[in-house]
Amino acid sequence: MATATYVQKGYQIDYTPAEGVAWGQVIPFADCIGVAAETIIAGETGAVSLVGVYELPAASGVEIKTGEKVYWNKTNSNIDKTAEGGVPAGLCVMDKAASGTVAVVKIG
Repeated sequence: MATATYVQKGYQIDYTPAEGVAWGQVIPFADCIGVAAETIIAGETGAVSLVGVYELPAASGVEIKTGEKVYWNKTNSNIDKTAEGGVPAGLCVMDKAASGTVAVVKIG
């Protein structure tokens, strides 16, 4: 039988970036995004949140309804509804009008 060893709660993880990261900066991973919980110097280890609700920059011209899956567009550095080429970001938790430029997203 396989066993597991508890490591941490997982709300935040340790992350060592190749380039410096500012507090609050979105960090796109392969299959999720994180938000820097502190400023992290290049090559040093810092905390990145993997859960929580955040206001994130969002694509203008896109209406997003509460509960819809959203994605991080790495090219435009914003939230949109396009899965192709995007990183899964989480769920929108507040309706965003097409004219809006901010989406409230539950990451994780």
